[in-house]
Amino acid sequence: MQLTYPKAPSNGVQTLRPALQAALQTQGFGVNRQFANATAGKISLSEAYRGYSLTLEDLSNGKGLKDARIGNWHYLVFADGLTIADAQLAEVRGHVEFSSLNHGNMAAATVGALKLAEQSPQLHGKTVELRVLFVSALHVVAIWLHADGEDLLIPIEPTPKELALAQVYSEAALLAKLKPAADQAKRRFDADTSGQLGN
Repeated sequence: MQLTYPKAPSNGVQTLRPALQAALQTQGFGVNRQFANATAGKISLSEAYRGYSLTLEDLSNGKGLKDARIGNWHYLVFADGLTIADAQLAEVRGHVEFSSLNHGNMAAATVGALKLAEQSPQLHGKTVELRVLFVSALHVVAIWLHADGEDLLIPIEPTPKELALAQVYSEAALLAKLKPAADQAKRRFDADTSGQLGN
């Protein structure tokens, strides 16, 4: 399997570096010992890839990946060979700005999904673009391997295990698994008159 990446913002890495250095100096990331112990000189970044999202409405209405909304740029952050964070840039009025730093399990889970993909017979010899898909209302995150004519997805943490397991799914198979939960959640949202759900 060969990974390809979209054309990243030319100043993406320069935009991220000060934010990463500030985060390292504050040592405010006690939950992630690897991040807290990393030194700025040992930090490296992956190629940039895009996040996409689908809503409950999209899933309920049978929409697929071609309808996914394009989101932030993502970079995996490495230190001493370990994946320690997922850094994000948002495009704002034609330029990129630092958006967030996720130092939870998402970065390591992304690398785990890519290792799983490399071993998958379905992906043997294929060239795919790395993407990440979010269905926030269901807490679903999936690594999206996009190729001409075929899209494969690998759910990662924090995706609930009862919705989907960490394995390779076709677009149709994963969306079919998520649709009942999306329909149920949408009914709950639609029936809510308090205005509190989703806040």
